[in-house]
Amino acid sequence: MLVRVAERPILDDDNIVLAPYIEAENGEIKYYEFNKNDPKVNFSDSRVIYVNDVMYLTSISHFRIARSKDGVNFYIDDKPTIFPEDKLEEYGIEDPRITLIDGVYYITYSAVSSQGICTCLIKTHDFVNFERLGAIFCPDNKDVVIFPEKINGKYYALHRPSSGSRKRNDIWMADSPDLISWGSHRFLIGVRNGKWDSGRVGGSLVPFKTDKGWLEIYHGATVDHRYCLGALLLDLNEPWKIIGRSENPIMEPETTYEKQGFFGNVIFSCGGLLENGILKLYYGASDMYVAYAELQVNDILSSLVKDGY
Repeated sequence: MLVRVAERPILDDDNIVLAPYIEAENGEIKYYEFNKNDPKVNFSDSRVIYVNDVMYLTSISHFRIARSKDGVNFYIDDKPTIFPEDKLEEYGIEDPRITLIDGVYYITYSAVSSQGICTCLIKTHDFVNFERLGAIFCPDNKDVVIFPEKINGKYYALHRPSSGSRKRNDIWMADSPDLISWGSHRFLIGVRNGKWDSGRVGGSLVPFKTDKGWLEIYHGATVDHRYCLGALLLDLNEPWKIIGRSENPIMEPETTYEKQGFFGNVIFSCGGLLENGILKLYYGASDMYVAYAELQVNDILSSLVKDGY
């Protein structure tokens, strides 16, 4: 498993907040300093600092490998596996999603910088040697999940562009001949007013192939940032065609560790396993913990509705 590790600088002065960043020229961690009493600075979100609509992060993230023999008890490597390197990653790297295609692991991830949030791609055969393939979706775009096989000779991916003019965060689909160049962009699903996914939606897990269609677990949030998980069922041969969608969440914050933490009321997943009809789901809880759950795939499929999307 690749886990995102977010680190925050520690200060004794309660009136000061530091925003870390990587200096691309030498790889050193530097800091921007902000005073909590400055009226021009917005500290309302524990994850982000805004100054005149310019975004800074209160932490900086990298990836580490976690290893397990049973899928439940994990041991995290002592050192980072993938660390921010260039200008596009100056505020850190987040949300890795791993797709295995023909013996190669392709890892999409969010690269955060003063230029915005774009999606980059890394490939590896062994999780020892990694090759950076660069940005595949320009800012602002994230939540990219690549389907695990070609469909009619093309690769497909879900992505989540953020529209500044429409202020929308919807899921789109694109295809590619080589996993690098993506086009034929088309809208897939949007937010739904008054529902659990009224604020934003985005892909979570790499889609699973079932006899009913491609099963995609996605995340949705309300306008006040309560994050839940739902599901989409997509046509096997024409994945832009929707067969069903969750009317209600398949998982929502219920436990204390899901409701309270660094950023509460959040269930957010980037990976899972499908084994013997059971979806073994790994997810972030309140941006503070990694948790595990098991869901029956048949229960998910039977809960989907054909309209409402």
